[in-house]
Amino acid sequence: MKIKKIVGREIFDSRGIPTLEVSLFLDEGQQVVASVPSGLSKGSYEAFEMRDGGRRLFGFGLTKAIDILDREIAPVLIGKEPDVVAMDLEMIAHDGTVDKSNLGANTILAASIAVLKAQALVNDVQAYELIARLCGIESVTMPYPFFNVINGGVHADNKLHVQEFMVVPVNLPTFRAAFEAGITLFHELKEVLHAHGKSTAVGDEGGFAPECESETEAFDCLMEAIERTKESCAAHFVLAIDVAASQFYDAKSKRYEWYGAPITADDLIALYEQWISQYPLYAIEDGLGEHDVAGWQRMMKKIGDNVQLVGDDLFATNSERIWTGIEKKLATAAIIKPNQIGTVTEALQAIALCKEHGMNVIVSHRSGETNDSFIADLALGSNTGALKAGGCSRGERLAKYNHLLRIEDALVLSALNPT
Repeated sequence: MKIKKIVGREIFDSRGIPTLEVSLFLDEGQQVVASVPSGLSKGSYEAFEMRDGGRRLFGFGLTKAIDILDREIAPVLIGKEPDVVAMDLEMIAHDGTVDKSNLGANTILAASIAVLKAQALVNDVQAYELIARLCGIESVTMPYPFFNVINGGVHADNKLHVQEFMVVPVNLPTFRAAFEAGITLFHELKEVLHAHGKSTAVGDEGGFAPECESETEAFDCLMEAIERTKESCAAHFVLAIDVAASQFYDAKSKRYEWYGAPITADDLIALYEQWISQYPLYAIEDGLGEHDVAGWQRMMKKIGDNVQLVGDDLFATNSERIWTGIEKKLATAAIIKPNQIGTVTEALQAIALCKEHGMNVIVSHRSGETNDSFIADLALGSNTGALKAGGCSRGERLAKYNHLLRIEDALVLSALNPT
C-alpha cells in the first residue's frame, strides 16, 4: 500500500492553543491520524516550531505549517510505501537546517508520526510493535508511570517554583495495578488538600495546583496522601520532581531566583540534599538551568549517587547534546520529547544512545497535549521503562494511560490464549 494523500489541519491542544493534526490516506482507503503537542516550558535548544505570527490566534496559528505540509512535505511522501526511517531522513534532508527552521519541527513530526502509524497498519502490527522492531527489541515491558499530581511553576497559578511533583508507584506486578495505585493516591491527595483548606483546581498537566507556601508544604501533603493510600492500596511510592530551573535562572549573574532572593547553584544543590534526606525522592529533573554546565557537574558529584538526575532542557532530545552530557557526566537520565527534535527516528536514536551508555530514559508529554497516544507507544515499544503523561485527570493525559491499559489487557489475553 502506498501513500495517496496527506491533509493537515489546525486543531487545539489542551491549553486551547492551535496545534497541527495530519490525516494520512493510503491508496486502499485506510486512514491514520497524528497530532503533535506543544510545550509552555521550553528549552532554548529545542527544534524550531513553525507558527504564523501576527494577530490571528495571538500568533500561534498554523496556516504556514499546513501550507508547508502541502507544498513541501506531501510531494516527498505521496506515491511511496510508508517507511518512517527512510521518510524521516528525506524530510530532514529536505529541510536542510540544524533546527528544522525551514519546515518546522512540528510540521515534520506530525508527518513522521502519521507515517509510522501507516507503516504499522500496512504491516498489520500495533504502533508499539513496529517501534520495537525498529529498535531491535524482541519483548517489551510496560513502563512505570510518573504521575504529576501537584503542578507548580509556569503550569499553575501558585507560588511553587518546582514545576512538577510526581509520584511513582513501585513494586507492583502490572501497569493496571500501578495505575490504580496512582488514581487512589490522586483522590486521597484531593482529600488531604481539602482538609488543609487548599484548592483542588488542576493545572496544565492534570495535577492539583494548590497555593502552598513552600515546596516542603507540597511534599508534606504528598507524604500524607501516600500514608492514606497505603491503608487502602498495597502500594509503595517514590517521589520525583521537575524543577525546570531554566525558568528562574539568570545566565548573566549565574544566579537562580528563589522566592525573591538570588541564590547559587550550590544553594539549590544543598536544598536538594535536604529534600533527599527528608523524603523518598527518586529523581530530580532539570534541577539546574540548561546553560549551567558547571553546576550540573557539581550536582552530579554531590548527589548523583543518591538520586536520578534527569536532563530535559539540558538535552532537548538531541543526540549531540546527550553525547556531550555523557562525556561531561552531567546527568544519569534523559527526558525524551519527540517534538523537541522533530522526527520519530531521531527520538529513537536519542533513546538508543542513552541506553548504550547506561543512561535511564523517560518518555514525556508536553503541557499542551492532544488525545494522540503516540508517546505511550513510544515508551512501550522502545522499552524505556518510564512514562510521564501527566496527572490523573484531564482527558489528554488519561488517553495515554488508558491506551497502555488496553495494550496490557490484550497482551495478557494473548498469553492466556496463544494461537
